Amino acid sequence: MPAPSLPPFFVGITPPPELTARVLAWQAKLEHVITVPHVTLLAPAALPQKRWQSVAAAVAERQTAAPVTLGRVDFFGSRVIFLSVDAPALHELHRNLVSELGQAPGDFALENYHPHLTLALEWRSLNVTWKQAIESAQQEFSDLETQPLAFTASQLVLFGKDRAGQSYTERQRFDLNLT
Repeated sequence: MPAPSLPPFFVGITPPPELTARVLAWQAKLEHVITVPHVTLLAPAALPQKRWQSVAAAVAERQTAAPVTLGRVDFFGSRVIFLSVDAPALHELHRNLVSELGQAPGDFALENYHPHLTLALEWRSLNVTWKQAIESAQQEFSDLETQPLAFTASQLVLFGKDRAGQSYTERQRFDLNLT
């Protein structure tokens, strides 16, 4: 009998509560349930939770808070609708997490890393067409195109799930070094 696989975890940052509430309200209108709004820093991988915790803690201890700017709605073809992210410091955080982990999980690491805040995923149910979801997102978040939202990411967040099909939930926060 094969050994049970480990549940996946990933590391990210979360936006300010006001934007989180706004994104969740927009998703609720579309009956679209995905992981809470976040920007992924290190993609999911099935490694022990203690390993993820040690990686996040080690990087947080030596990494300073990161300025982040969220802007216009964009999309990856017909797969993902997202808010664009302008944050060079997140690339450094990503590289440091990959280095500490000792591997680059997934296909979107290092030179393929593209920070973004996911609004909708094509493979999760929506009560509108994909085209309508894009148009709705562009309308709902149009203000971010002219007035991007700047904030400081001061914590790494470890997300995990216990089994396939579940949404990821927040497991632990790690304060970034503020000095």
